[in-house]
Amino acid sequence: MDEILEQLEASLGVSAGLLARAATARAGVSGTTAEAVVSGWGGEDVAAPEPAPADPPPVAVAETAPEPTAAPVDVAAEEPAPAPEAVVVEEPTAEADEPTGKGPTEGVLAGFPAWLAAALVVIPMVALAYVLIAPNGPGCGSSGQLAIDPETGLAENCDGTDYGDEAKGFFADGKELYTSAGCAACHGPDGGGGTGPAMTGGAVLVTFPAESCIDHVSWVALGTAEWPDATYGANNTALGASGASMPGFGDRLTPQELASVVIFERVEFGGQPLADAEADCGVDELELADG
Repeated sequence: MDEILEQLEASLGVSAGLLARAATARAGVSGTTAEAVVSGWGGEDVAAPEPAPADPPPVAVAETAPEPTAAPVDVAAEEPAPAPEAVVVEEPTAEADEPTGKGPTEGVLAGFPAWLAAALVVIPMVALAYVLIAPNGPGCGSSGQLAIDPETGLAENCDGTDYGDEAKGFFADGKELYTSAGCAACHGPDGGGGTGPAMTGGAVLVTFPAESCIDHVSWVALGTAEWPDATYGANNTALGASGASMPGFGDRLTPQELASVVIFERVEFGGQPLADAEADCGVDELELADG
């Protein structure tokens, strides 16, 4: 190398030291040795030293997913649930099938025989039905058709005749007139009311109480049109309060017929005893006048 530098110094006129430094710099840039650079300048082929083998690149190791770890086993959960306990159903004994005889009324009628408990339930129901069917009570039997003589104990008609006797009296005549004269058309066949006020349940005796039968007869005879006052009856009912006018029957019925229909209404619907109704309405005077 020195010889080549001396030759180059002679031929180029550049000092060998300067050329050596330049060769060193070139070698650093080209990755070879200074001798190789100088030999190249001098025309000699000097093999550049083989570079030291580089460290092999690191081998990429594929990352493997960590193996899943088994979850902790709950030993208690793995154990099978205990089987439900068998329910033992006892067969009913013969005593359970025997009726107690107390029925649905047990607690209220406990201790009573079955027939007596049933009677205590049925009898009040029959009594209630009787009140609904015959609201006027037993003043003159069933709906004014039958009474019992308190002295003889025998059944008789409400007008005092023997039961079954076809003879007619004021009550029987009044019953026929109540329908035929048109009273039932306004007050209802059973006195329950309609266009006219109801008379059942004693209502007729509220308007015309005992010892006011004469006023009752006058009201039926005159009606709304000829009544002298603005009200009528003991309760001062205003004329037309029911929404309808009371027609007068004085020009169509005789005094005896007027008394008969009024007696029927007072006994049948008001429950007044027949003898009291006849006395209030002056039956004796009517019979004398008729005779």
